Amino acid sequence: MAQQETWLIKHAVTGRSFADSRKQIFDCRLASADGVFRFTFQELPHEAAKEIVRYSRELNVFRFVTPEDGTIVKHWYYVTPESVQYDEQTGELTFQAGSEIEYHPDEYWGD
Repeated sequence: MAQQETWLIKHAVTGRSFADSRKQIFDCRLASADGVFRFTFQELPHEAAKEIVRYSRELNVFRFVTPEDGTIVKHWYYVTPESVQYDEQTGELTFQAGSEIEYHPDEYWGD
């Protein structure tokens, strides 16, 4: 089994999901350098992308990584509001995050 990733873009205040890779098909690329995480989303539904821009000051991104051994690792990113951009012509949504919290649920809950 290959490593799997799940992506969520959520409203930080209400928990509303704008994008969920378990329910929608889209592409996400993540690059990081010098403590800045750069996200590029493609093929998001147009209305979802517009809502993400609308609520750019209140966004969190979650990435759940399940490696081959099956032990999930969760990543939580705080989006930098002014970095959120959506190109309606290409359908590309981009933004940055300046911080990441990585956590391992198996370290918090016992059997």
